[in-house]
Amino acid sequence: MDLLEQYKQQRPEAFREQKQAPTADKYGRTYGGMTALVIRMSGGRIQDARGAMRVLLIAAVVTLLLSLLFFYGIPGFSSSPKAFVPTGYSPDALPR
Repeated sequence: MDLLEQYKQQRPEAFREQKQAPTADKYGRTYGGMTALVIRMSGGRIQDARGAMRVLLIAAVVTLLLSLLFFYGIPGFSSSPKAFVPTGYSPDALPR
């Protein structure tokens, strides 16, 4: 007998599909998707959908601002590096 088959016979509950308990608020409403993920991962700080939606909105705005910053560049910084040119340099001074 295969070791896996033996384990299936001894512990059949280990192979039953288990659903995760849905995230519910104090009124018994359940949430799915990203809202439930934010509520679960907050560690109890966020307890309802309104707070989770605020966190998701803030995350979306920050992501948008960062992407615009990287796409258009940070103000005050040049996108192309400038070569260091010492004072008193002339192109004719280089040996050919």
